[in-house]
Amino acid sequence: MMDNLKDQVAIIYDEFRTSELNKEYYSQRISKTRKRIRSIDIFLALFAAGSGVAGFGLWNYSFLGVQVGQIVFGFLAGMALMLGVAKPYLKLEDDLERLSSIQGTYASIAHILKDIVNKIKSTKKIEQSDQKVFSALRQIRGGLEPKEDKPADSVLVDQTQDVINARYPPSEFWWPEK
Repeated sequence: MMDNLKDQVAIIYDEFRTSELNKEYYSQRISKTRKRIRSIDIFLALFAAGSGVAGFGLWNYSFLGVQVGQIVFGFLAGMALMLGVAKPYLKLEDDLERLSSIQGTYASIAHILKDIVNKIKSTKKIEQSDQKVFSALRQIRGGLEPKEDKPADSVLVDQTQDVINARYPPSEFWWPEK
């Protein structure tokens, strides 16, 4: 760590806000992945089995003598068949597991860093034990890098930055005079 207290504090605050951003980012990614899985499952439930939905009267709709409803139903059932075959290869459940692991680790890191940040705010100093914990947390965070999204969703990153900036503005942190 650096000798200058202001630099040390800035590094810890930056790491805290970055961990909070990653925690929020991966929470949003989990939510999107769950919605995608749910949508696929609903689509498959409706059209893969087919017999229940095939009985709906709307599928008997014809336009200019052509049974449009049956064609549309056949197309959707075919799509469901292909999606049902492809779903295991999409590995959405594996992605959900990966995202949950990353998000959980960032949540733990952010929680511990928040304790350090609050301690700095109240004592107006960084203790040796906090520096050691901080160093260990940075090692853990470094181990997450190979599992993270490459590239990250830049729109989602911008949205989560806005959330974190509103939640933890730098002006609310304690800053040393020098």
